Parts: sequence; structure tokens; C-alpha cells
Amino acid sequence: MGVTAVILAGGRATRMQGEKPLRLLKGSTLLEHSKDLVAPLADEVLVASGARDLEPPADCKTVKDAPEFAGQGPLAGILAGLDAASNDITLVLACDLPNLPTRLLKRLVEALDADCDCCWCEHSGHPEPLAAAMHTAAAREAVRKALTDGANKVVPCWRSMAHCVLGPDVLAEFAPLERAFANLNTLEDLEREQDE
Repeated sequence: MGVTAVILAGGRATRMQGEKPLRLLKGSTLLEHSKDLVAPLADEVLVASGARDLEPPADCKTVKDAPEFAGQGPLAGILAGLDAASNDITLVLACDLPNLPTRLLKRLVEALDADCDCCWCEHSGHPEPLAAAMHTAAAREAVRKALTDGANKVVPCWRSMAHCVLGPDVLAEFAPLERAFANLNTLEDLEREQDE
């Protein structure tokens, strides 16, 4: 069974003061880091670029938000990816999570079954919904419904599906979790990560 990866790269990045996906981290763009994380798991990699033109890394294709959902946040990019996905499983990853181990992303994919259409992680009581695996058809339906209903929050959408969550028992092997889930939102975050 194949996997399509959707890298979310459509945010406004105002705190990053420019194109976040194209910011360099240790010689590669954040987008390239994301591609490297998902490439061992996915036979198709899509870059959800919001409404703008963005040059994808080699062997990736860019998808844009549908006009009716433009500006609706990550769910719009996720739907663009789900609509373009050619596989039964889709792995979603925000481009600003460069420290997530590929092994953890693999665990998300492996958790999917007949009773779980969407899987994400939760640590220290906080959901991490922008690293998630899902059955493409079920997720496409749920995300389209949420956006059509004017609901653009990711976690409630994921919870509307049959879901499972990887918690502390599974995540312990990926410690320190604060580093694994470190979200690079500002230039200071990026500079700090350069020194790690």
C-alpha cells in the first residue's frame, strides 16, 4: 500500500519574516528537510503551498488551495493534498518540524487500521496535529465537510474521524519530545536550531 506525503508550506510566515519553507537550516531549506523526513515512507510527495507559487524540491509536486477555501489555514492545504493524493494513505507534515524522526512518522502510518482513519501524537497534554497519518478517502471527506461548514481547526476535524493517538507510552522512545516537536516559527527559533 502506497503513501502520499503532504508537506504543509502555505503559511504566511510573518514571524519568520519571509518564506518559511525556503529558510535555510544547516545548508538545506526547511522544505528539503521535510522531504528528507518523508521520502523513505512515501512514493509521492506533494507540497501544499497555499495560494502562492513555490518551487518544490526535486521529485515533488506543488498543490494549491482550492479558491473557495483559500486563507482557511492548514486544513485548506491538507485538502489540496488529499484531493491530489494517488494513494490510500496520506501522511501530513508541517514544514517547520525538522526534528521529527522518520521512525515516528512511520509509527503514525503503521497505527492506521479499520478502527483508525487518522493518527497523530499527543505529548504533555498537547496534540501535534500537523504530523499525522490518515486514510485518504475518509480524511478527504472529513476535511471537505469541516471547511464547507466554516470550521478550520485541525484537531476537531481529526477527532471527527475514527482516530487513534500516539501517547507517552509510544513516544517515550523518541525523547526528548520537546526537541522532536520543536516548531520553528521565528528567526530566533531557526538560529537556535542552527546551533544544535
